[in-house]
Amino acid sequence: MNKYLREILSLILVIVFIFTVAAPVLAETSNSQSSETTTDQSIAAPTDTTTDTTTALRMQPLVDKYNSLVQADLDTELAKYLDSSKHWGKTYISKISALEIISGYGYGKFGPNDTLLGGQYILMLIRIMGFRPEVPQGTPYYKPFVDVAIKEGILIKGEITDYMKPITRELAASLARRVIGTYEVVPTDYYVPGDDTLGKGDKGFFDNVYVGYQQTKMADYTTITNKYLQGVLDCYRMGLLTGSGNKFNPKGNLTRAEASVIIVKLLDKSIRVESIPSTLESFKFTNPKTMDEFDCTEEYGRYENKEYTLYKGYFPLMEIWDTAYAMNKNTDKIIGGAFIDGFHEKSKGFGLSWFNNKEIAHDYLLNNSFGLIVPQNLVAVYTEKTKIKKGMYESMWDNTSGYLYYVASWDVNNYNTSLKPYTNELMKVWFGKDYEQAKKLHDQYLNYALADIKGVNNFYLINGRQIYIYGGRDIGGVKFGMQVWAKDLITKDTMAKN
Repeated sequence: MNKYLREILSLILVIVFIFTVAAPVLAETSNSQSSETTTDQSIAAPTDTTTDTTTALRMQPLVDKYNSLVQADLDTELAKYLDSSKHWGKTYISKISALEIISGYGYGKFGPNDTLLGGQYILMLIRIMGFRPEVPQGTPYYKPFVDVAIKEGILIKGEITDYMKPITRELAASLARRVIGTYEVVPTDYYVPGDDTLGKGDKGFFDNVYVGYQQTKMADYTTITNKYLQGVLDCYRMGLLTGSGNKFNPKGNLTRAEASVIIVKLLDKSIRVESIPSTLESFKFTNPKTMDEFDCTEEYGRYENKEYTLYKGYFPLMEIWDTAYAMNKNTDKIIGGAFIDGFHEKSKGFGLSWFNNKEIAHDYLLNNSFGLIVPQNLVAVYTEKTKIKKGMYESMWDNTSGYLYYVASWDVNNYNTSLKPYTNELMKVWFGKDYEQAKKLHDQYLNYALADIKGVNNFYLINGRQIYIYGGRDIGGVKFGMQVWAKDLITKDTMAKN
């Protein structure tokens, strides 16, 4: 274990956050008409705008008719459908019926929960675009609409092989994205530029933030067929599609009620709610003004006095976002001294170091690249380990080197008085209901270091997390530290032995 402790002393503050692509939830389900709500805390205004395209001009009569609808019109339509009067989608159903986009089966039935056929969906989309092709006698009802859809680039020939079969939710989303792109400017990014005061990294801090944000809205985004992924994502980003239950169910069949929602939102931009992070789902910080010139290069991607914004969904694991957010939002718990929280653009690394005073912090910034050891306390997130394959050294599944979070002190007295309240807030994120148990162990080993006794170390499993904790005097002096693994990756059977 001494060898293991020596390795700990050589750790450097390098924290890598990586961005992952994600995707959204589709149309409303019976449990919720919309899982999104407009808030004053949205950090960006809508970016997509209607354009004067040929499609937009062709759609105008339909838009005018839509805008002229009054409640009496909707009530009249809804009275036709006995099975829809109490359905969650009744408002949407009454609107598309009034616009003659699609009607029911007759005999008081609309069939809101019935699956929608591919041909029916193509018909609805083409009608919403202002086309009303005639259907020659003896021709399948969908054939003229399919021909228009292919000509207009809405449908790829062969993409649907049987128009009398239900259409999947992922394909329905992709087709809706193609339709809306003919008359609105669809945002292709959601960028947050940084302010590069050094004149280096002139591309600034640019990341497709909204992609990762959508991952937080659904649990099954990885099951979306790759060729439909961007279409689904764009629709959700624009507020054209929303959902509930944190599920998308891409291979599931689209219902007639869900299709009604899509059609109405294609027409009415005012009822869409863009899926963008709020101020409660992001945090800003600025790199220190005086930093080691060795690191402030294009090669290292670290820039002084530069402001950054990190968003929920930016990180490869949601618990890493929770940790980073807590690290930034709880700095008011740090008592005295001086702390540094910085970001490396190239590695997307973020972390915090605390020092007795600003002078020591300044010395550290100027000399840390040369291995200067100064009294400091460190909190780090080693997100680069999420990229390491299982079975390899330092992967998240490695029970001796795969920890994601690291708390270390080479200045235990000041850690005890100044930084411990801050660490307590992070442990609440990591250990949840078992926080008190983790805090008791934390304080126990910290007291070993404060008492300057021979170093003690052990592995534990708390709330599904393996932790390694040590405290006392060992090679390199008196120190205290705790390493924390990702939740539920290490089990009782696989955890390291004391």
